[in-house]
Amino acid sequence: MSDHETLALLKSIDSRLSAIENQVAPKSLEGLKMPNEVSIFTDSLDRMLDPASESGQENLEKIESLKNLVNELTKKETLDAFVVLTQSLKDLSYLSSHLKEIENTLSVITDSVDEMMSYAISSGLNIEDLGENLKTLSSQVLNLMETGALAELMSSGILDNKSIEVVGTLGQSLAVSRSHERRVGPIQAVGALFNADIQRSLGFAINLATHFGRKLHAKKGESNVG
Repeated sequence: MSDHETLALLKSIDSRLSAIENQVAPKSLEGLKMPNEVSIFTDSLDRMLDPASESGQENLEKIESLKNLVNELTKKETLDAFVVLTQSLKDLSYLSSHLKEIENTLSVITDSVDEMMSYAISSGLNIEDLGENLKTLSSQVLNLMETGALAELMSSGILDNKSIEVVGTLGQSLAVSRSHERRVGPIQAVGALFNADIQRSLGFAINLATHFGRKLHAKKGESNVG
Protein backbone atom coordinates (compact mmCIF):
# COMPACT_ATOMS: atom_id res chain seq x y z
CA MET A 1 0.00 0.00 0.00
CA SER A 2 1.39 3.36 -0.99
CA ASP A 3 1.79 6.31 1.33
CA HIS A 4 -1.03 8.12 -0.42
CA GLU A 5 -3.43 5.23 0.12
CA THR A 6 -2.38 4.91 3.77
CA LEU A 7 -3.01 8.59 4.42
CA ALA A 8 -6.44 8.38 2.82
CA LEU A 9 -7.33 5.40 4.98
CA LEU A 10 -6.29 7.21 8.19
CA LYS A 11 -8.36 10.24 7.25
CA SER A 12 -11.36 7.99 6.69
CA ILE A 13 -10.92 6.34 10.06
CA ASP A 14 -10.55 9.73 11.78
CA SER A 15 -13.74 11.04 10.21
CA ARG A 16 -15.67 7.93 11.34
CA LEU A 17 -14.35 8.29 14.91
CA SER A 18 -15.39 11.94 14.97
CA ALA A 19 -18.90 11.01 13.84
CA ILE A 20 -19.17 8.35 16.53
CA GLU A 21 -17.86 10.78 19.20
CA ASN A 22 -20.48 13.36 18.26
CA GLN A 23 -23.20 10.77 18.64
CA VAL A 24 -22.19 9.55 22.12
CA ALA A 25 -21.02 12.90 23.58
CA PRO A 26 -23.30 14.25 26.37
CA LYS A 27 -25.53 17.07 25.35
CA SER A 28 -25.54 20.33 27.23
CA LEU A 29 -28.23 20.71 29.90
CA GLU A 30 -29.14 24.03 28.39
CA GLY A 31 -30.00 22.30 25.17
CA LEU A 32 -32.19 19.71 26.85
CA LYS A 33 -35.87 20.36 27.14
CA MET A 34 -37.00 19.92 30.74
CA PRO A 35 -40.57 18.94 31.70
CA ASN A 36 -42.72 21.76 33.02
CA GLU A 37 -42.97 20.11 36.45
CA VAL A 38 -39.18 20.15 36.83
CA SER A 39 -39.00 23.80 35.83
CA ILE A 40 -41.74 24.72 38.30
CA PHE A 41 -39.96 22.79 41.08
CA THR A 42 -36.60 24.43 40.43
CA ASP A 43 -38.21 27.89 40.32
CA SER A 44 -39.97 27.23 43.65
CA LEU A 45 -36.74 25.96 45.16
CA ASP A 46 -34.92 29.09 44.01
CA ARG A 47 -37.55 31.30 45.63
CA MET A 48 -37.47 29.30 48.87
CA LEU A 49 -33.68 29.59 49.14
CA ASP A 50 -33.29 33.12 47.83
CA PRO A 51 -30.95 34.86 50.34
CA ALA A 52 -32.32 38.23 49.27
CA SER A 53 -35.72 37.49 50.84
CA GLU A 54 -36.51 37.13 54.53
CA SER A 55 -38.16 33.73 54.08
CA GLY A 56 -35.20 32.56 52.03
CA GLN A 57 -32.80 33.55 54.80
CA GLU A 58 -34.92 31.67 57.35
CA ASN A 59 -34.96 28.57 55.15
CA LEU A 60 -31.20 28.74 54.69
CA GLU A 61 -30.77 29.04 58.48
CA LYS A 62 -33.02 26.01 58.96
CA ILE A 63 -30.94 24.01 56.50
CA GLU A 64 -27.79 25.07 58.35
CA SER A 65 -29.34 24.01 61.68
CA LEU A 66 -30.37 20.70 60.14
CA LYS A 67 -26.82 20.16 58.91
CA ASN A 68 -25.45 20.87 62.39
CA LEU A 69 -28.01 18.50 63.90
CA VAL A 70 -27.01 15.71 61.53
CA ASN A 71 -23.35 16.31 62.32
CA GLU A 72 -24.12 16.18 66.06
CA LEU A 73 -26.21 13.04 65.78
CA THR A 74 -23.52 11.20 63.82
CA LYS A 75 -20.81 11.84 66.41
CA LYS A 76 -19.50 8.77 68.22
CA GLU A 77 -20.44 10.17 71.65
CA THR A 78 -24.02 10.76 70.52
CA LEU A 79 -24.34 7.28 69.03
CA ASP A 80 -22.96 5.75 72.25
CA ALA A 81 -25.52 7.77 74.22
CA PHE A 82 -28.29 6.39 72.00
CA VAL A 83 -27.09 2.86 72.73
CA VAL A 84 -27.22 3.51 76.48
CA LEU A 85 -30.65 5.10 76.11
CA THR A 86 -31.92 2.07 74.20
CA GLN A 87 -30.73 -0.23 76.95
CA SER A 88 -32.40 1.99 79.55
CA LEU A 89 -35.66 1.86 77.60
CA LYS A 90 -35.69 -1.91 78.11
CA ASP A 91 -35.65 -1.38 81.89
CA LEU A 92 -38.30 1.33 81.53
CA SER A 93 -40.48 -1.08 79.59
CA TYR A 94 -40.17 -3.62 82.40
CA LEU A 95 -41.12 -1.01 84.99
CA SER A 96 -44.08 0.22 82.99
CA SER A 97 -45.36 -3.33 82.66
CA HIS A 98 -45.38 -3.60 86.45
CA LEU A 99 -46.77 -0.10 86.99
CA LYS A 100 -50.31 -1.43 87.20
CA GLU A 101 -49.30 -3.80 90.00
CA ILE A 102 -47.70 -0.89 91.87
CA GLU A 103 -50.86 1.18 91.41
CA ASN A 104 -52.99 -1.66 92.77
CA THR A 105 -50.70 -2.05 95.79
CA LEU A 106 -50.81 1.68 96.54
CA SER A 107 -54.58 1.62 96.17
CA VAL A 108 -54.86 -1.23 98.70
CA ILE A 109 -52.56 0.59 101.14
CA THR A 110 -54.54 3.83 100.76
CA ASP A 111 -57.84 2.04 101.34
CA SER A 112 -56.40 0.30 104.41
CA VAL A 113 -55.16 3.58 105.86
CA ASP A 114 -58.53 5.19 105.22
CA GLU A 115 -60.31 2.34 106.99
CA MET A 116 -57.91 2.54 109.94
CA MET A 117 -58.36 6.30 110.24
CA SER A 118 -62.14 6.01 109.97
CA TYR A 119 -62.18 3.35 112.67
CA ALA A 120 -59.84 5.38 114.89
CA ILE A 121 -61.94 8.54 114.50
CA SER A 122 -65.16 6.64 115.23
CA SER A 123 -63.45 5.24 118.34
CA GLY A 124 -62.70 8.75 119.63
CA LEU A 125 -59.25 9.46 118.18
CA ASN A 126 -58.49 13.17 117.99
CA ILE A 127 -56.61 13.89 114.76
CA GLU A 128 -55.22 17.16 116.09
CA ASP A 129 -53.82 15.45 119.20
CA LEU A 130 -52.35 12.73 116.97
CA GLY A 131 -50.66 15.35 114.81
CA GLU A 132 -49.22 17.14 117.83
CA ASN A 133 -47.96 13.85 119.29
CA LEU A 134 -46.29 12.91 116.01
CA LYS A 135 -44.72 16.37 115.83
CA THR A 136 -43.39 16.01 119.37
CA LEU A 137 -42.11 12.50 118.65
CA SER A 138 -40.26 13.60 115.51
CA SER A 139 -38.73 16.52 117.40
CA GLN A 140 -37.52 14.23 120.17
CA VAL A 141 -36.09 11.73 117.69
CA LEU A 142 -34.18 14.51 115.92
CA ASN A 143 -32.88 15.74 119.24
CA LEU A 144 -31.72 12.21 120.13
CA MET A 145 -29.90 11.97 116.80
CA GLU A 146 -28.21 15.35 117.20
CA THR A 147 -27.01 14.66 120.75
CA GLY A 148 -25.86 11.13 119.97
CA ALA A 149 -28.26 9.66 122.52
CA LEU A 150 -29.98 7.61 119.83
CA ALA A 151 -26.77 5.72 119.13
CA GLU A 152 -26.41 4.98 122.83
CA LEU A 153 -30.02 3.82 122.94
CA MET A 154 -29.47 1.45 120.01
CA SER A 155 -26.41 -0.08 121.68
CA SER A 156 -27.82 -0.07 125.24
CA GLY A 157 -29.60 -3.40 124.93
CA ILE A 158 -33.04 -1.89 125.59
CA LEU A 159 -34.09 -3.07 122.13
CA ASP A 160 -32.89 -6.62 122.79
CA ASN A 161 -35.58 -9.27 122.40
CA LYS A 162 -35.34 -10.24 126.07
CA SER A 163 -35.56 -6.61 127.20
CA ILE A 164 -38.62 -6.03 125.03
CA GLU A 165 -40.17 -9.21 126.43
CA VAL A 166 -39.60 -7.96 129.99
CA VAL A 167 -41.06 -4.54 129.18
CA GLY A 168 -44.09 -6.20 127.57
CA THR A 169 -44.62 -8.40 130.62
CA LEU A 170 -44.27 -5.37 132.90
CA GLY A 171 -46.83 -3.47 130.83
CA GLN A 172 -49.34 -6.29 131.05
CA SER A 173 -48.80 -6.55 134.79
CA LEU A 174 -49.29 -2.79 135.20
CA ALA A 175 -52.55 -2.94 133.26
CA VAL A 176 -53.87 -5.85 135.33
CA SER A 177 -52.75 -4.32 138.64
CA ARG A 178 -54.36 -0.99 137.73
CA SER A 179 -57.73 -2.67 137.25
CA HIS A 180 -57.45 -4.72 140.49
CA GLU A 181 -56.51 -2.24 143.20
CA ARG A 182 -56.39 -3.47 146.82
CA ARG A 183 -55.01 -2.38 150.17
CA VAL A 184 -52.24 -4.42 151.85
CA GLY A 185 -51.26 -4.01 155.49
CA PRO A 186 -47.88 -4.80 157.12
CA ILE A 187 -48.91 -8.35 158.08
CA GLN A 188 -50.16 -9.08 154.56
CA ALA A 189 -46.97 -7.60 153.08
CA VAL A 190 -44.80 -9.89 155.24
CA GLY A 191 -47.01 -12.85 154.41
CA ALA A 192 -46.72 -12.07 150.71
CA LEU A 193 -42.98 -12.73 150.91
CA PHE A 194 -43.82 -16.44 151.04
CA ASN A 195 -45.68 -16.20 147.71
CA ALA A 196 -43.66 -17.88 144.93
CA ASP A 197 -44.65 -15.28 142.33
CA ILE A 198 -43.60 -12.43 144.59
CA GLN A 199 -40.35 -14.22 145.36
CA ARG A 200 -39.61 -14.45 141.63
CA SER A 201 -40.37 -10.73 141.24
CA LEU A 202 -38.11 -9.87 144.19
CA GLY A 203 -35.34 -12.04 142.76
CA PHE A 204 -35.64 -10.26 139.44
CA ALA A 205 -35.57 -6.88 141.20
CA ILE A 206 -32.48 -7.84 143.21
CA ASN A 207 -30.64 -9.06 140.10
CA LEU A 208 -31.62 -5.87 138.30
CA ALA A 209 -30.48 -3.68 141.19
CA THR A 210 -27.16 -5.55 141.47
CA HIS A 211 -26.35 -5.27 137.77
CA PHE A 212 -27.61 -1.69 137.59
CA GLY A 213 -25.47 -0.67 140.56
CA ARG A 214 -22.43 -2.28 138.96
CA LYS A 215 -23.05 -0.35 135.72
CA LEU A 216 -23.49 2.91 137.62
CA HIS A 217 -20.18 2.35 139.39
CA ALA A 218 -18.45 1.65 136.06
CA LYS A 219 -19.95 4.78 134.49
CA LYS A 220 -18.84 6.85 137.46
CA GLY A 221 -15.31 5.53 137.08
CA GLU A 222 -15.28 6.42 133.38
CA SER A 223 -16.47 9.93 134.19
CA ASN A 224 -13.72 10.44 136.75
CA VAL A 225 -11.08 9.25 134.28
CA GLY A 226 -12.44 11.61 131.60
